[in-house]
Amino acid sequence: MHTATFFDDHNLLFVSCSEHIHFASLTARIAEWIITIDAPDDRLVLVDLRRLRTIDRPTDGTDEYVKLQRKLSQDYRPARKLALLATRPETFVLARMFEQSAQDQLPTEIDVFRSGSDALAFLGICADDVDDFIKSLGLGQKLG
Repeated sequence: MHTATFFDDHNLLFVSCSEHIHFASLTARIAEWIITIDAPDDRLVLVDLRRLRTIDRPTDGTDEYVKLQRKLSQDYRPARKLALLATRPETFVLARMFEQSAQDQLPTEIDVFRSGSDALAFLGICADDVDDFIKSLGLGQKLG
């Protein structure tokens, strides 16, 4: 399960992943989210992987994501920056693998962080706690 909220005032897409990611499902949802928000210029993306425990296809999921982004880039601008927040060692390693595979394939600047404040700083946001910051933004646009 994964949820996404777009905060228009901050041009921020916040994605929260649950304990398990089914990559095909997540990729389809990403496409829906990008189309729904009409991919504004300079958007930022924060993916919260703190609860993630398993991914069904960790090795070929990145290729699927890259193909999707390339296809979508014909009609929608890519995100400027993507921060992956992965606090657990196993999740951090998987996120790093994703970052290394995707970064040379996409124009989006991608980085992985163990600290929420570091992830926010990478996105140009001055805040210490991800949860408090997201709460301070209000409801945002919940994406299906």
